[in-house]
Amino acid sequence: MTSYTDRRPSIVERRPSSVSAFSSRRPSVIPELQGIEKPNMESLPDDLECDVLICGTGLIESILAAALSWQGSKVLHIDSNQYYGDNSATLTIEQIKSWFINSKMQQTGFKNYKNIKLDINDHDFKIVSRDYGIDLSPKILFTKSNLLSLLIKSRVYHYLEFQSLSDFHTFEDNSFGKLVSSKEDIFTDESLNLLAKRKLMKFLKFIVGDDYLAAIKEEDKVLTLKEYLSKTFKLEDKFSNELIYTLGLVNNPNIDTISGLERIRRYLLSLNVYGNFPTVYSKFGGPGEISQGFCRSAAVAGTIYKLNTKLVDYDAESKVANLNDGSKIKINERVVSSLNQSKEKLESLGKKLHEISRMVIIVDKPCCEWFNEGESASVVVFPPKSLNSNNEYPVECLIMGAGTGCCPDGKCIWYLHTIAPTTNSVAEHDLNCALKKMEESILRESNFDFEDFDEGDLTMVNENKLGLTPSGTLKLSQSLQNFKAKEKLRYVMKLEFTQLTIVDQAESFRGYGYSDEIATTKDGIIISNMPSSELSYDGIIEEAKKLYREIVGDDVDFFDVDFEDDEDEKEMNDFNNMKTAMDMDMEMDDNEQAILDESEEGQSGDLEFEL
Repeated sequence: MTSYTDRRPSIVERRPSSVSAFSSRRPSVIPELQGIEKPNMESLPDDLECDVLICGTGLIESILAAALSWQGSKVLHIDSNQYYGDNSATLTIEQIKSWFINSKMQQTGFKNYKNIKLDINDHDFKIVSRDYGIDLSPKILFTKSNLLSLLIKSRVYHYLEFQSLSDFHTFEDNSFGKLVSSKEDIFTDESLNLLAKRKLMKFLKFIVGDDYLAAIKEEDKVLTLKEYLSKTFKLEDKFSNELIYTLGLVNNPNIDTISGLERIRRYLLSLNVYGNFPTVYSKFGGPGEISQGFCRSAAVAGTIYKLNTKLVDYDAESKVANLNDGSKIKINERVVSSLNQSKEKLESLGKKLHEISRMVIIVDKPCCEWFNEGESASVVVFPPKSLNSNNEYPVECLIMGAGTGCCPDGKCIWYLHTIAPTTNSVAEHDLNCALKKMEESILRESNFDFEDFDEGDLTMVNENKLGLTPSGTLKLSQSLQNFKAKEKLRYVMKLEFTQLTIVDQAESFRGYGYSDEIATTKDGIIISNMPSSELSYDGIIEEAKKLYREIVGDDVDFFDVDFEDDEDEKEMNDFNNMKTAMDMDMEMDDNEQAILDESEEGQSGDLEFEL
């Protein structure tokens, strides 16, 4: 059992820090939560009655609890764990050990995991458990998204600290390429010929247009996104992979044209909303921190919280729920449970279980070579067929350095996942192949020395950054092929597990890992659709609204609350004023256009675009 003293400092115990473009001011009073800043209740009040009982403090359930509470419902929110977050929790090393044991035993609160392996290297490292915050379902937040809008509207952002993430890499040709996603990137990339630049510019101009959907022919809507990009824009696989899997973060290679284009557009429209980056993440932990933020909001609105408490049984006729602390709760409306907290066996839900395979590695290297200046995180994507395993599905990796508040200096956390099948160890093989490539890459790059290159091999990207000319890129490629590491990358921890979910991740709601259907047990308990394989938070608000509608009848008053007051009005205006006007003008200047037009005369004239 994890002790109270092992937990990481809570939100109210941490001082705010300067965060990229976001206000770090916290309200003078942050609501305390049961089991964190104040002792957990020994027992609930006698004859307690509530409208909705929610089991599990995961992100979906926490948003739902806050929405219902602010709407006026009486909510009792419990969790069988001794921490908040459920299947989206952020855990210390000691809590990971406890999670590992309970998950192996399939205890309530730990039901939707299998194939679990844990190796902690406490022989070579002196590990301070609380120095680490390990996400069970890591995610990043697009700056133009429903969840970020809700965090601002609900004032939950007051309880969080955000940092920017702008570094996205695609693994191709045995190397990690920097993402080409803007006009500036395209025209400064010396590895692209002029025809390739024109193709990319045409596509980017098309996808950010307000009427892009109207330009898609009906017969093209049934194509996969990759087929559409090849047919309409004549894009090579290299560029299609980057657009689909790195910009779009698509985990299904068969995604349809409309859904896929929506995801690419999401990335581009999120650039320059708050700065020169498309995504942010919450410091000190991902969904676990945001879950806790919504729980605090719900507590302000009257939700009662109790940890280390689980639902024993529920009588749908009498609407009485029995809890393991002996409490009998009268439920006026509905009971909602996460898959983890369900008292039912997963198979009894009558739905096929689907899999998300994950690997979490804590490495003994800072990995700053993979971060943009001033940042502490990056994303690496391995498209289909890019690994030695001939992977059918992409492998996505989120890299979190010490600046994220999730690990100490000199260490870094790698989160890898895939929706490849676990049958015949396919997913495990894909993940290990990706891990090997990352190991090789960081050892090469951390030993890279610009002094080995001549002046003609180097070019100034900006006043603070050197880049490589085509000759330098060729020399680098040759040197990397012959590189032999003089050291071995050491792990502090390696965790492998498969998450189970009731939603087909390859065929889900617009590819976000959710479903429009409501899952219920035989006694009417609503089961929420978490976890998902989606690396972003997109789809989560839709899922929370779906549950809200099932309970309330509609979602017209979902967080329809005026959270403003005179004291906070100026701060909210300041926050909104930080939004810079998005500059997505994809028109090329006269000189650029003349160069490209001239280049077309000497190349194939067989280039047509339907716009």
